[in-house]
Amino acid sequence: MLQLIRSKAASLVVKILFALLIVTFGIWGIGDVLLKTTTDTTVATVGGSKISAQQLDQEVRAEITRLRGVFGGNFDVEQAKQLGIVDQQLDALVNDTLINLEVDRLKLAVGDQGVRDYITANQMFKNPAGQFDPGRYQAILAQNRLTPQQYEARVHADLVRGALVDAVGAGGVAPKPLVDALYRIRAEKRVADTVLIPFSSVTDVGEPTEAELADFHDKHQDQFRAPELRSFTVGYLTLDDLAKTIKPTAEEVSAEYQKRIEEFKTPERRHLEQILVSDQAVADQAEAALKGGRSFATVAKDVAKLPTGPIDLGTIAQSDLPEEVGGTAFKLSQDGISDPIKSPFGWHIVHVLSIEPPKTETFDSVKTQIANQLARDQAEDQMSRLSNKVDDALAGGADLQKVASDVGLTLVKVTGTDQAGHSVDGKPVTIPQPASDILATAFSTDQGQTSGVTDTQDGGLYVVHVDQVTPTTVRPLGDVRDQVLKAWLQEKRVEAVAKRAKEILDAVSGGLALKDVAAQQKLTVTTTPQLQHTGQDGGLPQSLVAKIFDLKPRQAASGEAADGVYVAQLTGVIAADPASSQPQVQQLQRQLNGAMQADLLTEFERGLRQRFPVSINQAKVDSAF
Repeated sequence: MLQLIRSKAASLVVKILFALLIVTFGIWGIGDVLLKTTTDTTVATVGGSKISAQQLDQEVRAEITRLRGVFGGNFDVEQAKQLGIVDQQLDALVNDTLINLEVDRLKLAVGDQGVRDYITANQMFKNPAGQFDPGRYQAILAQNRLTPQQYEARVHADLVRGALVDAVGAGGVAPKPLVDALYRIRAEKRVADTVLIPFSSVTDVGEPTEAELADFHDKHQDQFRAPELRSFTVGYLTLDDLAKTIKPTAEEVSAEYQKRIEEFKTPERRHLEQILVSDQAVADQAEAALKGGRSFATVAKDVAKLPTGPIDLGTIAQSDLPEEVGGTAFKLSQDGISDPIKSPFGWHIVHVLSIEPPKTETFDSVKTQIANQLARDQAEDQMSRLSNKVDDALAGGADLQKVASDVGLTLVKVTGTDQAGHSVDGKPVTIPQPASDILATAFSTDQGQTSGVTDTQDGGLYVVHVDQVTPTTVRPLGDVRDQVLKAWLQEKRVEAVAKRAKEILDAVSGGLALKDVAAQQKLTVTTTPQLQHTGQDGGLPQSLVAKIFDLKPRQAASGEAADGVYVAQLTGVIAADPASSQPQVQQLQRQLNGAMQADLLTEFERGLRQRFPVSINQAKVDSAF
């Protein structure tokens, strides 16, 4: 075709054809490139502020990471979307933006001293003596990849927002009569007499005829179904397996060592202790005492009044300290003591206990580590290309076995497994990891079809071809006769016990005491401990406990448990006294206050949506996830 076009390029027809193509590209293709230099990724507009798809993605990914820690496994974006997490995080971003806009409108602010007070009061940044520790502060921020300026900016924003939110919620206080009334209901206790009629007490329910057994089997087919079974082939490749096939050259390893040389350098570190006081006069007195020959520990306790003595900073680098302190401390000699040093956190006197000189790990000591990391990095780069290659090959009609051979996937055949990973006889089936994800893919792919390539959480990939699907079927009566007979007998026992329980209940409702009825039927009566609204008190089923709290004295109710049916008669009501239970009432007060404050904030946010209109671009949200 190309040769034909070239041979006719001079013709008028071809010139007209190319002219039309150029115009078409100009209108639909090239014009887009030239005119649309940026793509608008706004998923929501709040007042004059925009929320981008990148912001939403960051929040959703963070929540997915948190949920993986809670639930384990490969919790992914699709599951997050199904659970409404995408919408929840978008709603949270909108609400945050609304609060920020209202803060700006009201021109609210918090001073630097307020930020400093908040930070120094944070227990996370205090040493064992309970004092703010600048070294610990710097170290924790460094671990979280934050500079003091970044963290302080966050604290400032949070304090301002918190002040507004606190002001809105301040009116959320439950009135005392409401708290007391609710406490009386919740804390009321009850006592009942109970009898248990066990299913095992029914020993003779007869034997079913074959017709009765067949009828029972027909009416309860779901109890006797064989699960759907699937046989499939899974091809997989882990990042570690791919990395093992990659051997970086000596030159690559050496170059990487030189490139990352700073990672293998350990700066000078010093074991320091300090005296930290807020008053310069005390610092001067401590300095004079030290120069007078008194020990550092004695001065820390007797002059600086530090209850546990000097503050041990541990062995740290200069960068772990405030600039003013670090610059001086790292110029001192072994056992040196500094003059008082002023920082934003007070007056420091530093004592050098020991010095660890800087060092650099040799190439020989880290070359294996570097080679392994290089291999893994290269494997990560290759894995994405391999994933696309597998996808393209399968889409082009190649079978999984050939693709696996060409690319280096490991093939495993899984035969006759149910969705829980068990064979027809209930034994676990061996499935590669991540087994739960592979099973989910196998059971969502049609027979004879090959799934798409799925990336695993640890950087690998897998693909599944479903070889055979054995649908769920009702097992014939002949195969499950013993199970059907057992279920029939149990149903008859339950019916017999339920009938007996109703007779007892009717007798008690007719005016007899449960103790008397039980004595006639040779049943044991048990008096419960003081029951509460919540919990399986006294070993009773929760459904029966709930019924007991709806009864009037001497009324009765029944409830089924795993081992039989209970009948209970209410014999006592213990009223709750709010005046004698103030700690519990105060806890309830806090719970109600919190609920009311949450309602107020919800209404406040609704009001803000009227002031700052919110627009959601659902199409952009859907395309981003």
